[in-house]
Amino acid sequence: MEVKEMLFKIRKVFLYSLIIASVYGFLETLVIVFGFRIFYPVLNLFDYFPFSEVHLHPEGRISSVSYEPPFLAIYLISIAGWMFSYILTNKKPTKFLPAIAVLLLTYFSGSRTGLIVIFFQLLIFAIFLYKDIRFKTYIKKALIGFAVIFSVLLAFNGEKVMKSVATKMESLDFKNNLTKSISNQSRFGIQYASIQVFKENPIAGVGFGQQAYHNRTHYPGWATKNNYEFKLYYKNKKEKTFPPGYNLYTRLLAETGLLGFLLFIMLLYFSLRETISIMKSTQNEEKTLTVIILITLIGLYINWLQIDTFRMYVVWLSIAILIQLRYKLKALKNEQ
Repeated sequence: MEVKEMLFKIRKVFLYSLIIASVYGFLETLVIVFGFRIFYPVLNLFDYFPFSEVHLHPEGRISSVSYEPPFLAIYLISIAGWMFSYILTNKKPTKFLPAIAVLLLTYFSGSRTGLIVIFFQLLIFAIFLYKDIRFKTYIKKALIGFAVIFSVLLAFNGEKVMKSVATKMESLDFKNNLTKSISNQSRFGIQYASIQVFKENPIAGVGFGQQAYHNRTHYPGWATKNNYEFKLYYKNKKEKTFPPGYNLYTRLLAETGLLGFLLFIMLLYFSLRETISIMKSTQNEEKTLTVIILITLIGLYINWLQIDTFRMYVVWLSIAILIQLRYKLKALKNEQ
């Protein structure tokens, strides 16, 4: 593929998926957050799609077509850079809509990780816009647009909106949530156990896939006490699924030791360094594509702090694109 084709085709696929996720998420928000149960029969039509099953979360969070809110957050982190890039390449007023959709879905998903990471991705993108004289005014337009949308939401149901904002702010207080949130106790408790396994096997670790076998003897009391998740899932011998590690970096420390961990960190470092290097030396579609890759990789690398799977597909897609960009630039220099 040529660079322009890579940018436009891949982004279009993500946009189509976002349209479906946004329609579902909008209906879900009306039903769950604002209490308009009249829209539930319309939302229920998504049961006829082969890839979705309508399920409302009782805690007032949305998950769109994904299984649960954290998975919606991973999807949004993965596509955020691609959707932000419409602001750079499109001249129509609708170029802001994909970014707005990502931000609204993130907010109503209630995912703490999603809120933090996508805000950070947006900040990186805003810095890039501000440095380019052509796009400085977009920062002002974005702030005005946010103010307008927030005002409309306040006009429709101000009490619900303010309560929702207060809830989101409280959810970001990790110190207090560690004692109040069962899920946080489980996450940090399992990560702590992984660190203890690493301390016992610091050089080469205990081997891939062995984390759960060794973690079970290191679960801290402050995490397991009055925690139904450990009793029901993580310490239940009848449960067929393995306890998750909740952090790829602590998992690698436990399973591969310093050797595997440092090799992996080198991959992350060189991918970011190469992206920045290419971004500084290119223009037009190439530069836009590297901005997207930088925002995407940073977001997903941060997200690995709370998930322990390599199946973050857009990471590997981004690295594949990066390799292709590097190859094309090298071939161009050789021709010159």
